[in-house]
Amino acid sequence: MAYLESFVTSQRLGRIDAVLAHRTRHVTVVAEDFHDPHNASALLRTCDALGIQDVHVVENYNTFKARVGAASGATKWVTQHQYGEPEQDNTLLCCEKLRSQGYLIVATSPHLNAVPPETMPLDQKLAVIFGSEQDGVSQRAIATADYQLKIPMVGFVESLNVSVSAAVCLYTMMQRLKSLEVAWQLSDREKQALRLTWLRQSIQHSAALERRYWQQIR
Repeated sequence: MAYLESFVTSQRLGRIDAVLAHRTRHVTVVAEDFHDPHNASALLRTCDALGIQDVHVVENYNTFKARVGAASGATKWVTQHQYGEPEQDNTLLCCEKLRSQGYLIVATSPHLNAVPPETMPLDQKLAVIFGSEQDGVSQRAIATADYQLKIPMVGFVESLNVSVSAAVCLYTMMQRLKSLEVAWQLSDREKQALRLTWLRQSIQHSAALERRYWQQIR
């Protein structure tokens, strides 16, 4: 890693370390069957801005297509996990994997028994599912969820655009999380792994430089 560090400025290294200090996997996001590239891009941008490292992409019917420009580079810094197996319930596959990693499942829903982001329990790791633009989260997601999450509405509209809803919910939850006595930060090992990944993303032809380095020290 020290070899790659020599190819970036001290300011860039400082920026990487500052961002890593605010990264988390305590809250993760599931994008279920997003169709609109604008919403996909906006979701990635929101997660990067708020320090959420992982986005789990479920593709039962639609392909998740984020536009690089619209995402403002977030595709480079946020880790995407794909679930797009043909003829499989990819929502279930995703939820089962997240449960095996210690996450509780949260489905966004306008139902009356749903919890607003201001009171959503944050003492355990949460995976928050946001659904497709037309249909919202699937019945499978709702049935699997430990909690349902909603933004209370006091106007005539019944819902917000999915990317706006995600931004409101995640910002509120992340602000609360950082004020709690919860170990939400990445482990040192996770930080080191991401630091290396981001260094590679920051350097042109990093793979060629690494090959040359290993050839020189043999």
